[in-house]
Amino acid sequence: MNGDCCAEPVAGPVVDAGVLRHAWTALGPLRCGDWPAPYSLQPPHRKETLAVLDEVLAGVYLAVDADSRLRWLGKAHRDGGIGARLRDHLRHLERARVFTGVFVVEADPFSPPQAIEAAEGRAADAIGLRSRMGTRRWPTVTHAQWLALVTSRPGRRVVPPRRDGDSDGRGGVPG
Repeated sequence: MNGDCCAEPVAGPVVDAGVLRHAWTALGPLRCGDWPAPYSLQPPHRKETLAVLDEVLAGVYLAVDADSRLRWLGKAHRDGGIGARLRDHLRHLERARVFTGVFVVEADPFSPPQAIEAAEGRAADAIGLRSRMGTRRWPTVTHAQWLALVTSRPGRRVVPPRRDGDSDGRGGVPG
């Protein structure tokens, strides 16, 4: 969507080590990569940053303004990754004007989408964003729900190779 269609995103807290720690912790065992580093979304660097972030397929991101105030907490888990999600945001002129940087907490791209969504809500709660950033909404999850989602992994069934005359697939190992 082009043009000014929405209000400028409400400013939240300054993104400091504490805020980044909350976002980092919210992904729990799903996170991968390094501690979130700042990336520039200033026009001269935007294209390069988005190309780099196209390689980050899943995670939580914190878009900031020139004063390092949080303007958006979001998640991505889809084709094109965080770069594509930020491009969606930057199509709104009011966001393109205020988003000058982004911090990314990368997640394992094989993480369940519901776990990434739960992590986004958990980060919002840990940072204390609910009712502080206008009408912006984040998923609501209990600690138990978050824990169940971020620790769940698709089961990998490893089956040993069958040997000749082996009917149970266990290599003749007695049961």
